[in-house]
Amino acid sequence: MNSLSRRSCKQQPLVPDSFASRRRQAAVTVTGAVLLSLTGAVSLAPPAAAAAPPLKGAGTCANIDFVHRPRSAFPDTGPGRAIFRAQATTIETAVLCLINAERTNLQPLKRYVALGRKGSLNLSAATAAHAAAAVELRWWGKTEPGKDCRPVKGNPGQCDPHINPQTDSTPLSRAQAVGYGRRCASFSIAENTYAGWGTSSVTPRAAVTWWMNSTPHRDAILNPTFTELYTRTAWGSADPAAGSITPAVTYVQMFGRCG
Repeated sequence: MNSLSRRSCKQQPLVPDSFASRRRQAAVTVTGAVLLSLTGAVSLAPPAAAAAPPLKGAGTCANIDFVHRPRSAFPDTGPGRAIFRAQATTIETAVLCLINAERTNLQPLKRYVALGRKGSLNLSAATAAHAAAAVELRWWGKTEPGKDCRPVKGNPGQCDPHINPQTDSTPLSRAQAVGYGRRCASFSIAENTYAGWGTSSVTPRAAVTWWMNSTPHRDAILNPTFTELYTRTAWGSADPAAGSITPAVTYVQMFGRCG
């Protein structure tokens, strides 16, 4: 899904997720309006064998075949819980590397981490929350009697994974809820989703391969407008079609630009 929005405001300092990176700052006046457009497609099941060429970063990006493991695979201790949570960062880093490898001759995307008490108004929290909610509610996939979901516009047989049926939140409202765009002269966002089950379908390689084989998702990945990318995962499938198959992992990624 591509969700574009422009708003005038001030941008809080953002810090790339690298100690060698420099602070990014801007200040603008507070005027303007919000413009929104929603388009796109969704991933609803494990993809078939890739029809496109191998990913450009397959030979250089680390952990692209990393398989997310369940909480039960780790000791119920502080270090065990920390290792379980660290899997999300491993996957996010691998996806970011793969995406940037595909963005030939385009500005590399970055992710930002909070500095100071207030931190940066980034999309990471919104992305993680949507992935967790999707696994909890399991509304992705085909529309069925008794299933609570919003059908995809123009495709009533498929549930829209970008609209939470319990809260009616959208990519734009989730971004605004965490304050994204509040300090921007203008901003743009886009959201891609993916649910996979079975060892070969839950890896960063599998998710990015599926996105690159889907025109709306690929368009978001190769959109020169964006400067940021956050990819978060949740153990379990947001699509009930997965049944009890494990491993099952749900991916949500959000692109952003704050100018």
